[in-house]
Amino acid sequence: MIFAVVEDSRSQAEVLKALLKSEGYQVEVFANGESFLAALPGGGFDFYVIDWALPDISGDILVGKIREQCGWDVPVVVCTARTEEDFASDILRQGADDYIPKPVRYMEFLARVNVLLRRVQGKTPSLLRFGRIELDVEGRRIRLNGQEVELTQREFDLAVVLLNNIGRVLGRDELLSSVWVREADVDTRTVDTHASRLRKKLGLAGESGLMLMSVYGQGYRLDAVNR
Repeated sequence: MIFAVVEDSRSQAEVLKALLKSEGYQVEVFANGESFLAALPGGGFDFYVIDWALPDISGDILVGKIREQCGWDVPVVVCTARTEEDFASDILRQGADDYIPKPVRYMEFLARVNVLLRRVQGKTPSLLRFGRIELDVEGRRIRLNGQEVELTQREFDLAVVLLNNIGRVLGRDELLSSVWVREADVDTRTVDTHASRLRKKLGLAGESGLMLMSVYGQGYRLDAVNR
């Protein structure tokens, strides 16, 4: 799970990052709204922690952009020094799931994060995110950096198998039996052709945050990479 922390105070950001990493989460910190918005379309973030009073862009704009681009299932927590009741209600109405008063009480912060995660993890997600790829299995749609990618039926099926087995070597015969179940006239060269097409279409040479590797004598492995 990847957290985006948007906080202009370096010391505050480092503490929040350390707390979240101590819980086993990945964290990317942004010092201003502009750098965060540049990373938002392809960031693949699962949870957002937003400082409401940033030097360049106000928190309401950031929350609006998150809801516009990522939907309403992803958790958003706002940190703010303002605690008036009407201001707090405005934050929630504008799309935040919760707000945390500053100075942040760190154990309370973690508790609130975990409450939101339990709520989210109790739902079946409409979209699955892998790096910069969004997979909608039910709708049979796939997006890279927010843009829909046109795949054939077999390309989509192969992408689903690979994305659900990140880090695992999948043999060509295993992929054939999983994707081309009832087609007797195909061989392992078909797997190689479709894998090559997916590498280009879905940015699986690292551009998507994922790398599709050919494992000599075995098959393919999809790995997460940092770029």
